[in-house]
Amino acid sequence: AVVSTQSTGIQLRMYLLAKHGPEAVETLFRGMDDIFIKSLQSTQKIMINDKHCFELYGYDILIDETLKPWLLEINASPSLTASNQTDYDLKFKLLHDVLTIIDMEGKLSGKEKRVGGFDLMWNDGPVHCEELSMEGAPNPPYTTNTMLGCFNNREENLKKMMRSHGSSNKA
Repeated sequence: AVVSTQSTGIQLRMYLLAKHGPEAVETLFRGMDDIFIKSLQSTQKIMINDKHCFELYGYDILIDETLKPWLLEINASPSLTASNQTDYDLKFKLLHDVLTIIDMEGKLSGKEKRVGGFDLMWNDGPVHCEELSMEGAPNPPYTTNTMLGCFNNREENLKKMMRSHGSSNKA
């Protein structure tokens, strides 16, 4: 079966959960996490390490019929041109979250594990989730904090982060 690349992360995960079950899907997502972490670790010596700049990478991953993820390519400068409304919405949220992470207003503490649709995966070692659950699925033992944009209420996370920042400023 071919799943449209225009599916949102939640739609893709729900489809895969219904077809393959939570254990197989969790194994798939852990495999994708490994691809992200190992590819970045393998190039960390040649990456720009400057606290005044950042890089955005786009990963093209093929998922085969056994739910094995295959890295096709990594784009150092992914296109942010939208081809349809779903693509526009996804890229607009991405850019909004990138600007939130840049934190030009100094609102973040630096200890956040999730900012908008981004998950902190590595901080001198793997970052483990605290309490993540998938509605309608048993609570599998997650090994990393990442949800790959799935079951991650971006807007609620941003509101919670801003509320906690506001209360820490009043103290």
